[in-house]
Amino acid sequence: MKRRDFLHGMAISMPFGITPIRARGLNEQLQIAAIGVGGKGGSDFHHLARHGRVVAACDVDQSKLDYALRTYPKTSRFSDYREMLSQFGDQIDVLSISTPDHTHAHAAQLAMKKDIHLFVQAPLAHTVAEARLIKKLAQEKRLCSQLGLQGCSSDTFRDGVEFLQSGMLGKIEEVHIWAGKAQWLQAPDWINRPTGTDPVPTNLNWDCFLGPAPQRPYHKAYQPYKWRGWRDFGTGTLGSYGVHLFNLPFMGCKLKFPQSVECLHRGPVNQETFSSWGTLRFEVYQESTKQLIPVYWYEGRIGHLSKESTGAPNYPPASLFCGRQPATSGSLIRGTEGTFYAPSSFGDYWEFYREKKWHRPEELKFTRGALDRNGRGDSGMKDELIQAIRTQKPDLALAGFEHGSNLTELALLGNAALFLGGKFSYDHQLGRSERKDINQLLTKSYRAGWGIN
Repeated sequence: MKRRDFLHGMAISMPFGITPIRARGLNEQLQIAAIGVGGKGGSDFHHLARHGRVVAACDVDQSKLDYALRTYPKTSRFSDYREMLSQFGDQIDVLSISTPDHTHAHAAQLAMKKDIHLFVQAPLAHTVAEARLIKKLAQEKRLCSQLGLQGCSSDTFRDGVEFLQSGMLGKIEEVHIWAGKAQWLQAPDWINRPTGTDPVPTNLNWDCFLGPAPQRPYHKAYQPYKWRGWRDFGTGTLGSYGVHLFNLPFMGCKLKFPQSVECLHRGPVNQETFSSWGTLRFEVYQESTKQLIPVYWYEGRIGHLSKESTGAPNYPPASLFCGRQPATSGSLIRGTEGTFYAPSSFGDYWEFYREKKWHRPEELKFTRGALDRNGRGDSGMKDELIQAIRTQKPDLALAGFEHGSNLTELALLGNAALFLGGKFSYDHQLGRSERKDINQLLTKSYRAGWGIN
């Protein structure tokens, strides 16, 4: 028998729920693979590669693949991850997925069906249905997982979670989260598909870049990186920044899922790209109090309706900042005992306002130590995932799919509200709204050969 088949047989012969599939002992060599190795995917890949033997890697851009594998000359290379997982799926223990958002869930599902542990860059999925499916599959297969919520790797972030859970902020009254103008082009710069086409670069597998998305000709408006502003490929500001900004308030305040979503304001809407600005109000269930907490989301620049207009930053009311200037992106939590302010995208910097004075974390006395600290930053997230695999304890990965899926689901529900407007209630258990038009946006159709079950 293959080593993997033997260990898998041992796992399923044990009492249900004790041993995760693909558990590995402390001294066993893990076999590593990656899908998407350029940019952030490159660092994710190299962080994991330190923990075992690289057996395969995939990227639609051959030049990025060659560069990432310059120190792994014998590693098998692919531009189509379906082929890689078909040929090497039984040999891979842990896989990094750092691809455009629209392929996250498809690649993840194929890997999880092969019982592979996963690190996936945020957001977890492109639709609400995908996010829920991937979370459920990880639970059923008892796989270890980690979503690329880099804030979780910061010791200061973990201080913030413990502070918020200490009760020093009092009863949570409202949460405000905001992000500035998108760093890529979307509305109003692009509101229609390009009419012309560009030659496909010789190093790019355009068909595999499209993946599950509908067929369209190549244009330099889509790739690289620019895909984030297009609905078929990205998840806009909410998916790219929102999941990171939600992370600290939601983990610290034990916020779970929205029961209603309302679009308060938004810029002009089009079918192809994300709107230039918008404001949302979520009513989110808080686990500890079993109450609903209002969570406000602000993005873009109000009035940014044309290329010539810059507009005013879409920030929370100035009175909430207690004299501080709002950062370009951040979160603010107002409680009965003070105000918690994190002026950063990842929650790795924060302070607390009480009795007319701002306090830094080191000036505050609260119980610390509930969460481990490893002090190794982003690479420490991969260390935690590896430790979870080796010790058979999926919960050691702080940003596992259980937490990451809830944040992704929230962000994608927000996108639906920004696109269609108005207000809707949401049944988290069923994954449905009372509005048919909203429900149609919670899933999507797939190109032949790229479907999700």
